[in-house]
Amino acid sequence: MSEMEEPSVAGDALTDAPIVGLVDGAIPATTDRFTICLNDDAVVQLDDLVSLTDELPDGRSVSHYGIVVDQSDYFEGAQWATDTARIAVDQTQPGERVRRAEVQVLRTIPELWIAPSPGSVVRRAAGATRDAALFCDQMAERLAVGLDQSGQPVYADWSFLSGQQGGHVNITGISGVATKTSYATFLLYSLLETDAGRRLLGAHAPNTRALVFNAKGEDLLHLDQPNTRFDADSRERWAVLGVDAPGPFSNVEIFVPRQRTNEAAVVPDIESRPHADVRAYGWTPWDFIRLGLLRFCFTEDEDRRTQVGFVEQRVRVQLARHAYPHRDRSGAVVLAAPPANTGYTFERVVEGQRDPRTDRDGTVIRDFHDLIEETAARCDPAGGDLDWQAGAQPGTLAAFVRRLMALSPRMGHLVAGGLPRVELNRHITVVDIHKLHEAAQRFVVGALLNEIFESKQGTGREPLRFILLDELNKYAPRNGHSPLKELLVDIAERGRSLGVLLIGAQQSALDVDAAIVRNASLKVAGRLDASEASEYKFLTPELRARAARFLPGTMVIDQPIIPAPIPIRFPFPSFATNVSEAGTADPEAAARQADEAIQLAQGQEVD
Repeated sequence: MSEMEEPSVAGDALTDAPIVGLVDGAIPATTDRFTICLNDDAVVQLDDLVSLTDELPDGRSVSHYGIVVDQSDYFEGAQWATDTARIAVDQTQPGERVRRAEVQVLRTIPELWIAPSPGSVVRRAAGATRDAALFCDQMAERLAVGLDQSGQPVYADWSFLSGQQGGHVNITGISGVATKTSYATFLLYSLLETDAGRRLLGAHAPNTRALVFNAKGEDLLHLDQPNTRFDADSRERWAVLGVDAPGPFSNVEIFVPRQRTNEAAVVPDIESRPHADVRAYGWTPWDFIRLGLLRFCFTEDEDRRTQVGFVEQRVRVQLARHAYPHRDRSGAVVLAAPPANTGYTFERVVEGQRDPRTDRDGTVIRDFHDLIEETAARCDPAGGDLDWQAGAQPGTLAAFVRRLMALSPRMGHLVAGGLPRVELNRHITVVDIHKLHEAAQRFVVGALLNEIFESKQGTGREPLRFILLDELNKYAPRNGHSPLKELLVDIAERGRSLGVLLIGAQQSALDVDAAIVRNASLKVAGRLDASEASEYKFLTPELRARAARFLPGTMVIDQPIIPAPIPIRFPFPSFATNVSEAGTADPEAAARQADEAIQLAQGQEVD
């Protein structure tokens, strides 16, 4: 459909739907809102969609589509509270019950700024009229993002999710009730595991990747296992969305940190799954130096506001200038004199190839502790290397070393020879960070996001890279500066053009850098804290009041193409979202578990 072409809805669709009432003539109707006097037999609830058609004086027709945002019910003729019994019970006083529904206008076809006429017949929006109300005819491609109050699918314009016209998803809600992570994984499942999602991804579907950070317990370390609480009602909801056989994620790889107390071997630190099911991750000293990961060790704002940040930059460059790979191929590093004419620009230094060296050629760095000790010695103002110290004052150098030393017990086990890096080989890659110190969490998130972002430079948008990251306020707070925050803001502002799309979540959007929330095309809100609900400007006044009382699984979605937020619910996940839900990964056993759950839900005996 061209931009100049007006959409149309079949006339039968506008006149065959059930009548719910008339446009109230006692209350002014505007181009934004109008009120319905409901018929005696009409049952209308909040979030229902309605439509009406008016005839204009010039002979044209105009159709209005809206969503019910509030209701009222009272006796017309009652002046005092005691009049209620006289009208309803004694019938000694004349009065008439009046039920009203307030409607927010979503759309007008054709696009004329004209208020609905008093007395116009208002019908329930269904079929083609419902699609028109939700702008489905304006979506060239669309993805189901939930179910409305009537149990019908609500769609998002794919172009605003894929990076074509917009990108990124931001989810807000209080912890434990808003189901932020469950909804984020529902979106990923819809994209990566359903026929509709794979059609949207097209030829690049097999190579599309999603990086999921697990920040709470071992909950997301079971996405590849069926949900034992999945029941028949949940299956029906999925079927409405076009998914007849929902199950666990089928293409998942799980990375967890190595055990902190076992430095003699690389053993995954996990309790709820066998070690063989997961992979330990980390970085070798060679990776750490050549990728410039030292900058993600200094993410506190105070480090950026002092000369400590400048020392970090100089040390990062000097490590790269002096580093040679060890001949044992373990990822260890030999620090020796740099080649002649080696510059001081980090990017140029790491572009050059280095021949392997042995223990005899210099100082060997086999783990993070070796790296810290050597760096501390080079930065010692009493006898270190002036070329590493960048002319900083002794107090600044001491502060730098002190912060570096503090990182040893916090993240030292993540950098050692022989540790494998996280690789995005599967559709879903889950990286566990929940047991790590906050400094180590920031380091892991920064290192992985930087690698993904850099790898997409100059390669085109597709195949897409999705990043699911909860607790955004920890990594990109509204106030202060850090390399990680700058990276996340860069992803929010430029990521869609590179095909890097952030699905971010937080308890309060007010605690996250405004650029990240502002650049999200799809904004989702679950249950909100009552004291903060008024700050979410994309919500209507009615939804702000309701958001403090939302039940788990109820969300509100706002997207650019629809001028008002739409409340939705999403199906209970068919994949495990926490340890207690995880069933067996065996397909036949999973099928039996699903059948047994359905039988139990239907009151049948399980064989």
